[in-house]
Amino acid sequence: MNKLLESTLLKDEFIFNGTIDHVNEKIRFNNNKKFRTEWTEYNKFKFLSKWSLGTLYVTGFPNAVEGIKGFAELKKIGETKTKVELKTKVRIELYFFLILMISISVIGLITQSDFPSWILLLIPFGLLWFWFVYRVQEKILFNKLKNYLTEK
Repeated sequence: MNKLLESTLLKDEFIFNGTIDHVNEKIRFNNNKKFRTEWTEYNKFKFLSKWSLGTLYVTGFPNAVEGIKGFAELKKIGETKTKVELKTKVRIELYFFLILMISISVIGLITQSDFPSWILLLIPFGLLWFWFVYRVQEKILFNKLKNYLTEK
């Protein structure tokens, strides 16, 4: 199951021309306005989108969710080079949707009421739709970070 979930995650990596401290400095002091960052360790940080259609997140408004996010890990590969590894995690909203739809389906089948059979198709199509919407936004966020760190 872990391998199946792992294969659905978005991953990317690139080389930054500078040390981990240079990446740290560029993000902290020349803070880009296209995304937010939260450092978790010396060589790891979370980067978040300033807006998100899929999670209805907009910076400046009260939000219960963080929105679209990715995780970066920095690895030294030379005296002046740093490998930046980017990845996502499985979104909790996908689990929530899956549990909700399975619950509705089970309740409908148990009660044997006029349960529409098309609702069973909603589970795979709904999951694919949400996954697609999130994936597009995650790729946009990855590109913003990558472009920001690799620009001259």
